[in-house]
Amino acid sequence: MNSGNNVAHYLLSGKDHARTALNFLQTTVSYGMLSDHAGHVAAYLLRCGARQGDRVLLVSDNSFFWAACYLGTLQAGLVTVPISSNSSAEDLGSILRTTGAKIVCVQASVATAHSRVFSGTHLITDHNILPIVEAVSQQSFVRLHLDLLPLPSYASVGPNELAALMFTSGSTGRPHGVMMTHSNIVANTESIISFLSLSAQDRMMAILPFHYCFGASLLHTHLRVGGEIVVDNRFMYPETVLQRMIESKCTGFAGVPSHFQILLRNSSFKRKRFPHLRHVQQAGGHLAPTFVEELKQLFLPDTKIYIMYGQTEATARLSYLSPDVLETKHGSIGKGMPGVKLRVLDEQGRDVRPGEVGEIVAEGANVAMGYWQEPIESAAVFRNGSLYTGDLARVDEDGFIYIVDRVKDFLKCRGEKVSCRQIEETLLECDELIEAAVVGIPDEVLGEAVKAFAVPRNKNVDGLEERVASFCKAKLALHHVPKQIVVLPSLPKNSAGKVMKTALRI
Repeated sequence: MNSGNNVAHYLLSGKDHARTALNFLQTTVSYGMLSDHAGHVAAYLLRCGARQGDRVLLVSDNSFFWAACYLGTLQAGLVTVPISSNSSAEDLGSILRTTGAKIVCVQASVATAHSRVFSGTHLITDHNILPIVEAVSQQSFVRLHLDLLPLPSYASVGPNELAALMFTSGSTGRPHGVMMTHSNIVANTESIISFLSLSAQDRMMAILPFHYCFGASLLHTHLRVGGEIVVDNRFMYPETVLQRMIESKCTGFAGVPSHFQILLRNSSFKRKRFPHLRHVQQAGGHLAPTFVEELKQLFLPDTKIYIMYGQTEATARLSYLSPDVLETKHGSIGKGMPGVKLRVLDEQGRDVRPGEVGEIVAEGANVAMGYWQEPIESAAVFRNGSLYTGDLARVDEDGFIYIVDRVKDFLKCRGEKVSCRQIEETLLECDELIEAAVVGIPDEVLGEAVKAFAVPRNKNVDGLEERVASFCKAKLALHHVPKQIVVLPSLPKNSAGKVMKTALRI
């Protein structure tokens, strides 16, 4: 046991206290300030009676409050449980019961809106609000700094002790609490820093929520190297984010597919210039090849494009496609990142031959321990130290991996397995669309037919269904052509920007 294993110590120790860590719209936070406030949070959590290993719920938008509470929880040797501030009262109550959390760090708007959910808990709010009578105790973030001395040290932890419960997105099913250890986070952070060659000179634009593993990885990597995170929660107004990227001289940008689709087809992204932008990261789902081509035309050769693949169960990232082979390995997710071994296995557990399809299986120090209080689900996904991802893929002669689709995202049309992803890729070749999603519906003849949801880039949608249907008929096999096409102003997404197909299937 030693404090060096503690993620908070790993991220904050040895930094120049005067250097900017977090850059917000109205203020900046130095490494010294961040470390100091995290220490105050840690001291207060322990004063509330928390013991090492206890869970602390963190419910907030990206903010100084979020970062200090996250790091303070880890510093105290407690387990952080970050969830979206948009969570319903039902979801908040369910996660509180499931995790047994007795302390909640929560932004004031959520605490006020769902006060009854927090009955019997100790609350830390981002600013002063009226007393919530159901709470055992209540304190504001500002008062912590005035009333307490910061915890002077970091809790000693073993490398395999829990650091966080990160809940999966729930985009294809019920969310699971992924048990991440201190060593999981350190291992994944080191891998990402290595292949991105990050340094203290890097300045990342963070539009992804920190409660999402991809967003958290941006925080981890840039704090570790002593870089700067520019935080902007206004992506619904993309022009403001793009302008801030330019003004703050960002060297990095990261997003999920929906972010890039909106930027490329519904903003001035292509007309702007980003002279300081060194790299772009895309992960969190499959970005259709047509959009990757648009990114290449926009950024190469000056800005490197990293196509990455990962899962919450792997702490964040599993693979990346090197920018050097972006042209020659079109559509690939690359190979395992440093410290990660990726294999594609058939149903007998053998490595597939080039061109054959199997399941991606991962090994590495970043693979989580399992799902919180879900032994059956854990046993199915985490086997003998390996992560069975549920993603089907093929490999080429050089060992590069190409995802075919999620196991759960195939339709069975006329007895044939049909990939939703391939139909979605074709739909997005239609330049009238920004986004598209495909689900299955019952059909007496086919067994299952295609239902497509399409988001237009322009407001004029007269006759769009017919034009999209004609486009599909020219591009797809007859039984792959959507039986129904529904035009929507946007697709339902979670707080990380990932499409929620569960909502489309209702």
